[in-house]
Amino acid sequence: MEDFSSRVLLALRRFIGVPLPGTAWYVHGAHPLGDTVFRVRLNSPDHSAEPVGSLLVDLPLPASAEEERGWWWYVGALRRITRLISETGGPIAYSDDGVAVVDAVALLKQENFPDEPEVTLEDGVDYVIGDLCGDALWHETPASAAPDLYRMVGFDLRTSDTLRVYLSHQNQVIGVDLAVRDGETGQPRIVGWWASAKLMALLRPDDPASLAVHKVPDTGDPICETVYDLTRWG
Repeated sequence: MEDFSSRVLLALRRFIGVPLPGTAWYVHGAHPLGDTVFRVRLNSPDHSAEPVGSLLVDLPLPASAEEERGWWWYVGALRRITRLISETGGPIAYSDDGVAVVDAVALLKQENFPDEPEVTLEDGVDYVIGDLCGDALWHETPASAAPDLYRMVGFDLRTSDTLRVYLSHQNQVIGVDLAVRDGETGQPRIVGWWASAKLMALLRPDDPASLAVHKVPDTGDPICETVYDLTRWG
């Protein structure tokens, strides 16, 4: 459970410096509260969040691996709860000392509160960058998921469908275009998809020609020497 809580912390850290989308709420505290609750403290530094300027959100911790919703669920849960508060002013209760509290366990019993993680396009891009850079949320080794094979040096979200990542590989910088939306549903890819694993397989192939077939001719991108289109691959 300690490892699970650490993953939740890493997932929520992005909202320390920027507010939850569409709200004035920032994450100013997060920690387990016993074995069953993960408490997040939200604050509005400019006091513009209504109806309160400070809020505790108690989210349920899984009792077992079989009950895990996945730690990215906590990101979506906070977004849904803060949107609900912004739109309706509730559901908020108050502790004996007057602190505003939201019990997410009670919200989960409502049919309109999904049990699946909410994933946005920005989540998907954030995941790919972290995955390829060896972010601690996804890997134990920093700087790169495969430092002997590549290092990520930049990225460009070129369209709402395509993310180009720039990698230092074999003494040159290459660009690799990845699809950040599911080809069938059109929805953002879930976090945790194959990005680094498949990319490593392609950059370290059994058949050296396997990468070449994805080469894009005459891209005119001044950042890299070659571009490979992997938006339909994998």
